[in-house]
Amino acid sequence: MKKKELILASLIVCAGAGTMLTGCYTGEDVGEGTVNVCRADTTIYLDNSGKSSPACHIKLDFMYLNPYSEKDSVSEAVNHTLKQMYFGELYARLTPKNFIDSITNSLIKDYRRDVMEYYRTDLENGVRPEDMPQWYNYDFEITSELEKGRDSVWNYKVITYQNTGGAHPNTWAKWVNIDSRDGRVISREEVFRNADTPLLRQLILKKIIEASNERLETDTITCLEGLRANGVLLDEEVFIPENFLLTDNGMTFLYNPYEIAPYFMGSFELNVSDEETESCLTTK
Repeated sequence: MKKKELILASLIVCAGAGTMLTGCYTGEDVGEGTVNVCRADTTIYLDNSGKSSPACHIKLDFMYLNPYSEKDSVSEAVNHTLKQMYFGELYARLTPKNFIDSITNSLIKDYRRDVMEYYRTDLENGVRPEDMPQWYNYDFEITSELEKGRDSVWNYKVITYQNTGGAHPNTWAKWVNIDSRDGRVISREEVFRNADTPLLRQLILKKIIEASNERLETDTITCLEGLRANGVLLDEEVFIPENFLLTDNGMTFLYNPYEIAPYFMGSFELNVSDEETESCLTTK
């Protein structure tokens, strides 16, 4: 199954009525840059009726590096990559607080653009604010995790939750490995030996079978055909996902909801040891 792509508009506007809390906090000193977090927690209402009005809740949690000195260009390079992965290139040159504030304002604009016209029409037709359809209420949450992985690698996760009136909420993640020496993203091609990818795909298939048996509370799935009979990998051959992490004790692969399986089966996080992947890596 093809992954659903949910794209948010990226324009900066001023925040309107509602509540907004933002702040940046110092975290653990890891001997290079310091891991910090910048947060925002915002509720915006569509009109002046207050809590009876439809509302949009926005919660953001952005982890980044605080450079240890003015000469720490590597932390700045890492942060540029982190911001690109979190919400795109448009905001990558902003300071962390301005970065979070701008994303918040952009999401507020998206919300009002999406629902305001329909909301005003319902008001004109006599629908009271407290009786408005539930889909007028939006919820956005973007969180991140930044920690050291294997050797000189930062593991970065961005998790997005979005409830915008559809059949169900959607959650998806983006994982990247960042070279702590220069701040660039480490690609799949740098990590895996092309000649050995069939072996890696077989390993991943084994892990998908194990995870599917556990989720479906069965032990009858033993092959690709068995997976397909249960709705897994219907439209795909086994592939190495874009999302993987080089951890300090192995590797983890991620398939988001819908990427290889029905929504109800959720995401797949597949952990493999160094011993299992040793022959497939370009470096140890």
